[in-house]
Amino acid sequence: MKTLVQKFGGTSVATEESRLAVIDKISKAKSEGNQLVVVVSAMGRSGDPYATDTILDLIREKHENYNVRELDMAFVCGEMISAAVIASHLNQVGIKAIALNGYQAGILADDNHFSADILSIDTERINRHLEEGYVVIVTGGQAINSKGDFTTLGRGGSDTSAVALGNVLNAYETIIYTDVVGIMSADPRVVKDALVIKEISFENCLKLADEGAKVIHPRAVKEAQNAPSNHLYVRSTFSDDRGTFIGEIAKENTPHMISITKITLSSETSKITLVGDLMNLLEENLLKVIDENQFKVSNIDIAEHYISFNVDKELEDTVLKILHKALIQ
Repeated sequence: MKTLVQKFGGTSVATEESRLAVIDKISKAKSEGNQLVVVVSAMGRSGDPYATDTILDLIREKHENYNVRELDMAFVCGEMISAAVIASHLNQVGIKAIALNGYQAGILADDNHFSADILSIDTERINRHLEEGYVVIVTGGQAINSKGDFTTLGRGGSDTSAVALGNVLNAYETIIYTDVVGIMSADPRVVKDALVIKEISFENCLKLADEGAKVIHPRAVKEAQNAPSNHLYVRSTFSDDRGTFIGEIAKENTPHMISITKITLSSETSKITLVGDLMNLLEENLLKVIDENQFKVSNIDIAEHYISFNVDKELEDTVLKILHKALIQ
């Protein structure tokens, strides 16, 4: 029986409606005969009752001299709530499930509270539950250190937990479920007809993450490079689209495999970056588009897999739309 790891982010577990979509994805994967490990983030985003930042602010906003150990004790609560809720829902609909925190799942990390690195994972308990037919729900982004204290992996830690578990469990796939259909050719909030990048290499995905794309955490991508047989995907919880495959065998051979990101550097300047393997072919076209539209750009940086430059912040969305239409569509 094959092992599959699914990871669901905060927006996927935030509401009763979204959790039903999560249950549907888990149920379908289980019905296909998979042994299933599910990693969950805390519910929602800052301001939501059980979101990580909401919980942490109970300490950060009230106490100036807080200890990061206690901050980690609070940090783990959100994921434990999510795991217990999802496991309970699955049991309610007749799917055997058990929730495990980082310690119970055998995840050992170093002593760097709030930004720990995984050292090892003892899979004995997870494997035992899988053999017993359970769907194992694991709290994302958390572990235990050599002192027996909870420690967390920092922002994006749930992605890293999922890929690391997929590696040690010899999973055939790890799927990062989120609220977008995959890694996009541009920010869909700015470019309405942005395209899904079907395949992307580890290197280009890391560059996108470094340039502001937030669909998957770069630490998770680096973890995936350690076991390329554990196929890594980014998909939407709310659709059946195949999403984006991230891996060594990705064939980035069409303009649709290029993505454009933006980072606001200051109140006056933004950085635009194009990432992909065709940048050497598009360099001339890019300069033509810049010239025709009379964009004032600075700090142009051209490398094998990316081109970046700075523009006035007021023009960032306009530049993004024009570049997408001219170079990708």
